[in-house]
Amino acid sequence: MDIDEGLEDKFSEVVDEFMQSAIAKESEISIPQVNSSFMYTMACYAARYYAIKSESEHVDLESFIKEHTEFFESSIRSGIEYYTTDEENS
Repeated sequence: MDIDEGLEDKFSEVVDEFMQSAIAKESEISIPQVNSSFMYTMACYAARYYAIKSESEHVDLESFIKEHTEFFESSIRSGIEYYTTDEENS
């Protein structure tokens, strides 16, 4: 999937904003609670996206769940890699 550079920059900007929100919450509650809360939020977002998308076109639920689960798992691995690399460089 090709993403034009402007969209990729905007995507990164949105991700950074959400990460800043997560980091701010770390001081209020435990890191596992933040992680669980964000995973729940991601699941809610995917379900909302599915509901909106399926109003205008046929979307196979099983394929949708598989695709988004793979995306979430990849994102989790990327996040772990990011934080591990960040901590090692500190």
